Amino acid sequence: METTSERGIALIFTGGYCNIERMRARLPRECGIVIAADSGLKTAQALGVRPDILMGDFDSYTDPLPEGIEIFRVPAEKDVTDTVLAVDYAEARGFRHLLIVGGTGGRLDHELSNLFLLAALRERGLYALLTDGDNTIRAIRDEQVWIKNEGGYFSLIAPERCIATIRGAKYPLERAELDRAHPSLGVSNEVTGGFAEVTVEGMAYLITSRR
Repeated sequence: METTSERGIALIFTGGYCNIERMRARLPRECGIVIAADSGLKTAQALGVRPDILMGDFDSYTDPLPEGIEIFRVPAEKDVTDTVLAVDYAEARGFRHLLIVGGTGGRLDHELSNLFLLAALRERGLYALLTDGDNTIRAIRDEQVWIKNEGGYFSLIAPERCIATIRGAKYPLERAELDRAHPSLGVSNEVTGGFAEVTVEGMAYLITSRR
């Protein structure tokens, strides 16, 4: 993740799948705020993290809510998901770097919504990672990023036309065109050295996955 702002990272726990043991090593040592959105509280509790604020309609988290934590409860019938609610809350308080834990597995509609959310956040100048411990996803637009060799795979998937260059990988690309018509061209690559370099003109999802 790029250098954080003075506000630091907003750590957001949301519903969905999470590999708890792998996630322990990926949590930031410090963050500016910790938000649990609905059943994301279960993940936070499993990781031993106490949120600063709980928010959502709590239709998924049905246990008694912990005491001593600020609660922002909303109606179940609303125009945004609990994840978007938490992201908007963090953005409104000046956070530009977000780490969203969970958000995959379970309901496919929520998972797709979260992917589109990552793209929307990048359009607004925010840097957001979504991770379940096994996979980390971010939207990149008109930028160059480096991927550390951690022994897994990485994929570059474009929801719209983009030009991609990949160097330092098993399957390099040099100004290749990626789009929905060629969805698998950037799938399942591997870093060959210490780092791989990925440059995108346009927008794409960069996904890193453990073996």
